[in-house]
Amino acid sequence: MHIYNTCMEIKKPEICLAHALRRADRIVSQLYNDRLAHLGIRITQFSILRALHFKGSTTASEIKTVLTMEQATISRALKPLIRDGYILVSEGASKREKALSLTQVGKKLYQQALNPWNEVQTKLREELGDGDDDLIIALSQKIVSQIKH
Repeated sequence: MHIYNTCMEIKKPEICLAHALRRADRIVSQLYNDRLAHLGIRITQFSILRALHFKGSTTASEIKTVLTMEQATISRALKPLIRDGYILVSEGASKREKALSLTQVGKKLYQQALNPWNEVQTKLREELGDGDDDLIIALSQKIVSQIKH
């Protein structure tokens, strides 16, 4: 028997891998969301701000690819960021796609969010222990690069 959580004992082959990943994701996302809440953003929105910080002007499609997010998730996260003036939407290379970039207010929000984001990063690394952050990153990269949907 393998103890899956404090309520169930399940044999390892019977553990749903999707559920195992989602359980961990919910805990980790909530840590980030709790620390970013005072800024009025969630970790999905911070990830978009971060992508725009590093990429400069880009499209929603490119953000979707870079962050490996569904289009609906990108749209939901972008809407309040655009509405509140953190992201500028301008003409893109084609009529179908618009260029997205951080406004000055968006750059300031990103800078303000770095401290709470770094606090969670540090907390997770400390609680997980030596090298487990590398395992998470490697597993994530392996899943994204090797498993096609």
